[in-house]
Amino acid sequence: MRFHQINDVLEIMHKLENVRNVGIIAHIDHGKTTITDSLLAKAGLISSNLAGSLRALDFLEEEQKRGITIKAANISLFYEFEKSNYLINLIDTPGH
Repeated sequence: MRFHQINDVLEIMHKLENVRNVGIIAHIDHGKTTITDSLLAKAGLISSNLAGSLRALDFLEEEQKRGITIKAANISLFYEFEKSNYLINLIDTPGH
């Protein structure tokens, strides 16, 4: 995965066969946000050194303060695989 321009994302989002919606779902404290941070790091959106501790999709102050996800959040990632381009809509969900 690597970062792409918005035009790349806009082009792919209209090819529904190349869009994947992925929800990260598990019990509380089982690594959902850590996996999400790791995927963001792999995509080059955050530093790999911060993956797991940044909690990039925990936008609310209360989420950052308590270290838990309270509201689901999403981000779109551009992914190239076997000469095809995919848009992955990643959803980080609360565990409670």
